Amino acid sequence: MTVKRITFLQELLAFIGLEERLHLSWISSAEAQKFVRVVTDFTEKIRELGPNPLAGYNGIIKPAELEPASGFGKGQVAQQ
Repeated sequence: MTVKRITFLQELLAFIGLEERLHLSWISSAEAQKFVRVVTDFTEKIRELGPNPLAGYNGIIKPAELEPASGFGKGQVAQQ
């Protein structure tokens, strides 16, 4: 389940322009050297990507105005 969630989050981050900024590694508490390597590599990768492209954005993202589907104007009710 964790892999599915991470995959979904990676796709979501890519969609908003923050790709490659999430990483998952399985590391045992007995693998101190692996932990150091993974964290160091990921830190270098983030530095290469540069600062957050969304930093400083203070605007509010509003959903686009949607037109009603044909046949469903104001005051009309769908017939089932």
